[in-house]
Amino acid sequence: MDRWPRSLVALVGLVVMVGGVALEGCASTPAGAVGAAAPSLVAIDATPTLSAPTIPSPTAAGIPTPTPEPNPISSPAASSSASAPAASPAPGATPKLNPPPIAGPFEMDLYRKGDFVTEKMPIWCAPAAMQTMINVMSPGADTTRATQKLLHRIARRLGPAPDKGSEPEGEARTLTSLGYGHYRVIAVPTRAAAFKAAATAIRMTGRPVALLVWRGAHNWVVSGFRSTADPAMTDSFKVTHLWIEDVWYPRISSIWGESRPPDSLVPVGLMPEDYLPWRRPTGRYPGKDGKFVLIIPEAG
Repeated sequence: MDRWPRSLVALVGLVVMVGGVALEGCASTPAGAVGAAAPSLVAIDATPTLSAPTIPSPTAAGIPTPTPEPNPISSPAASSSASAPAASPAPGATPKLNPPPIAGPFEMDLYRKGDFVTEKMPIWCAPAAMQTMINVMSPGADTTRATQKLLHRIARRLGPAPDKGSEPEGEARTLTSLGYGHYRVIAVPTRAAAFKAAATAIRMTGRPVALLVWRGAHNWVVSGFRSTADPAMTDSFKVTHLWIEDVWYPRISSIWGESRPPDSLVPVGLMPEDYLPWRRPTGRYPGKDGKFVLIIPEAG
């Protein structure tokens, strides 16, 4: 099925915004709520504080521990339940680059068949994205509702949002606290800058990225990219495509149209349809408003 024409989607979206219907994705707060109890939130938190809540152990909670050196090329079949390796790397550990730096055009995709998890509840895009990202970083795949619910609870504790979901900082802190390297939230002025940051982070860490699409209402996982040059070789490159996992799939949004299936290769020229500057109806976010927001891993 083709994606809905954007002219029709825009018209439907306008009707939804005027009518005050709840947005889809992570957001559950009615549109048009700007100015109602508007929080002033500092969006960018490079060093999350994790001491307040008690974080369950990943092993005890059933969440798999990370793979020391994720392989961006391999595609083994994933099981329905995850198995934890005997040892985990220190958070933020830098894996050996795989493949080694090469000259010329470059591409890599960390996704393996079975890693994808759809959101089990309409407002659980954040935990579904984290669950998919954890599967990408782990030798098996846990697609259970119980794990997704647990990730939702942890992210809410670490970064609660006004709409009963979690802020991007809650996602970054959850992944960091569970041992999947150090993740942080960044907001940049252009899409091109966001794509370069995502590609560089994936290349240098071997870990996936999350984009805050639909003006911040929804999460997409980015598992890979194509570029004009290897980010490990030079900063002078352009990203041409992204491999995307949209956890709204297989639903169809009344605002944004049909979701793409897991591991879709999307030309960056199509990204303005979904990846728009941050603007939330729940209030003002001085560090994010008008910028392109993403959650990236950092090399140790």
